[in-house]
Amino acid sequence: MAKQQADKVIENFFEKIFGFAMAKTRNTDNASELAARITYDVYTSLLKTNEVLNIDGYVYRIAHNVYARYVDEEVRGRHMSLHNVSVAAEGDFTRDIEQDEIFCELRRRVSFLGKTRREVIVMYYFDKLKQSEIAKRLRLPQNTVKWHLREAKNELKEGLEKMEKIDYVLKPVKFSWLWQSGNIAPCGKDTNYYLGKLIAQNIMYATYFQDRTVTEIAEALNVPAAFVEDEVKTLEEFGFLDKLAGNKYRAIIFILNYTKDSMELRHGLLKDAAKDVCREYVPLVLDYLSKLPADGKNFYTPQNNMNFLRWSVITFACLHKLTFADDSFYNSKYRVKRKDGGEYVAGATIRDNEEMKTLSFDPNKYSAGSNMTRWGKEGITAWQLESDFDTRRDDYADNRYEDYLALYKVMTGLEKQPANADTFTRLYEKKYLVPNESDLINMAIIAQTRDDFAAALPEPPAALQAVSTALDKKLHDAEKHKYPAHMQNVCRAWHTNSLANQNFAIYVLAQLLEDGVLLPLTDTQKATVNTLMFCDRLPDSYIS
Repeated sequence: MAKQQADKVIENFFEKIFGFAMAKTRNTDNASELAARITYDVYTSLLKTNEVLNIDGYVYRIAHNVYARYVDEEVRGRHMSLHNVSVAAEGDFTRDIEQDEIFCELRRRVSFLGKTRREVIVMYYFDKLKQSEIAKRLRLPQNTVKWHLREAKNELKEGLEKMEKIDYVLKPVKFSWLWQSGNIAPCGKDTNYYLGKLIAQNIMYATYFQDRTVTEIAEALNVPAAFVEDEVKTLEEFGFLDKLAGNKYRAIIFILNYTKDSMELRHGLLKDAAKDVCREYVPLVLDYLSKLPADGKNFYTPQNNMNFLRWSVITFACLHKLTFADDSFYNSKYRVKRKDGGEYVAGATIRDNEEMKTLSFDPNKYSAGSNMTRWGKEGITAWQLESDFDTRRDDYADNRYEDYLALYKVMTGLEKQPANADTFTRLYEKKYLVPNESDLINMAIIAQTRDDFAAALPEPPAALQAVSTALDKKLHDAEKHKYPAHMQNVCRAWHTNSLANQNFAIYVLAQLLEDGVLLPLTDTQKATVNTLMFCDRLPDSYIS
């Protein structure tokens, strides 16, 4: 039989095949599976047959044979999924058809139907309900039910025509890093919690550049709609997807897509800007530190090591003082308030690790991890930035306010007693305390509030504002084409105040280390570098 004639038969029998499958399985998902198998066998058989006199009986016999095999597999406990169905075919043409893109779409057409449409079809063709009864049960307008029925009837034909015109099946993606900017939920659930599964990541990517319905998402990912429906519902519920008119969904996430060319360009721009900051601003910070009396009233640095203090203060100053524009990615207006209590911008990074190996530099050495602030009602605040310069693991959950509070209690006389054993063990593990005769407090501590200290640091010279503006524009112009329209404002904010970006601070430190302004750190210092604790007193063991 000619391919066009076989296509027409499948289109005409679509509703009957699904009704047969429902009658046998009485389960929508299982019926989708069985109907897809029957459709596959009927289509393959028709292509190998010259003429069929009784098409109804022909399709009916095939349906019963497929159902018998289906039951046998269920009984034996080796039921196969839709994507694993494989029926042997003879003849070059029918063997090739299994790999044909259009036939693969046809084979999965039933399972691509969304939940509501499947329910409407079952009630109308299997339960023999009237459209008005279906509307009442599903709480839908009757015209909507009528629309679903009409669309279901044309689904196969429309799907085939669509596949003949465009290739819209997406290549699966895997985010190399999931992150957020803002405050995660009190329960600890973050971007990684909701987008850790590959299906969730691919749903987000499928709706990032193009708004799609559940059915269109399933088609784009080449999976049955039933696989994505619950995931879509959860992602919408917790603010990762926006539901738009026409039951379409749009991803609310900021995706950084790093390529070799963009990384090389960015690296060169940041290195040049870092030289400007090292020349124009860092000397002002060092001069400020040199004028602070080393009398144990202003700051503490382990073993009175000023090099160690300079590392942390310079980094802190870059992040808090090199801001020239009002807008910023870190402004709360870009954050999404979530059902679980979190409020943050969800972010993801895509990076080809193999391509990154061909870069002229090591990107890990110029990347910062989490930029964190911890505070509590006791009046203690701590700031910490993770990077390749330290030996901490990139785990913001392990940076606990309780550790700083415990360190403060040690500073104010907490004794080593059995009841406090766990507290001391934790501080030793973090190297906030280093065992010696008196237990060295291994952290830079400032006897001011964080805000007061930031305000006291020197202001950057006006010349750096031009450097900042030029850098922002170059970075934004190079990257803006990678973002959809609804993320353009976020993209612009991301490339605003680039001199105050945590990754840029690493470029400044690398340049200062290269110039000899900063000296290499010891292993002990690497455990707590780029950490500042702010409180109302300093350790008694301060050595002036």
